[in-house]
Amino acid sequence: MAAGLDKPRHSCPLCGGNVFAWIGIPRSVSEASVGLPSPVDPDEPAADARLVDRCERCGLGIERSNENLDLIAELDRVEIDGPDGGRTFAAPNRASWQGSIGGDGWAALAEWPGRLLLTPRSFALLADKNGLEPQKPAFPPAGPNQRWMWQSILNGITLHHNFLTEVRAGRLRVANSRGPVQFAADMVASCLATPFVLLVSFPLEAIASLAGRGGRMIMRASGASGESLSDFDDQRRELAGSVEVR
Repeated sequence: MAAGLDKPRHSCPLCGGNVFAWIGIPRSVSEASVGLPSPVDPDEPAADARLVDRCERCGLGIERSNENLDLIAELDRVEIDGPDGGRTFAAPNRASWQGSIGGDGWAALAEWPGRLLLTPRSFALLADKNGLEPQKPAFPPAGPNQRWMWQSILNGITLHHNFLTEVRAGRLRVANSRGPVQFAADMVASCLATPFVLLVSFPLEAIASLAGRGGRMIMRASGASGESLSDFDDQRRELAGSVEVR
């Protein structure tokens, strides 16, 4: 364990629990390592990566930044279209089985919006901080979470994280890969392993969703005490820039 990983860095902005260094996520798609808990030192602020801490109490993941944390913006980033009469949010679940399996190679991290990586408990706390009454989150068995589970398992055998996803998106090519041999090896390994991985990943994610440990959470929330959501606009805006997390 790197020096300082066992020392709390600050308090969680949602529950007040101790926050510790967790992982570092390379910013370049070509940077990845096999067999290491993290390709960068999460306790080294100068590392060229997204450095993420985690709360020991609510499980929240928090990306380090020199900017103050805007809790309103963090909730707005995960809002999706939903039924009328409330607000609907969707976010990757840090407490999911696929999150535990993937670690820093969890495929959902590539699509993670904002600075907060939520768990069911921290999701509810974030909604409450924004003056909303959250419902119990749901975990759909199908959707992008299935792709995340599949890619997370593949990341355990490839030299590039999210290899097939990044190649298909055009972000990873031989020119910006770790090398032509590594690129070719990952292409062969990914193509050969995908059918077998799908046999495991699809039912595993479906079971995880039924157990409340799915990779994607969907939560609905309404105004507290039945009041209109617009009544909370002024209170919510007071949160903007008020929480300092380094």
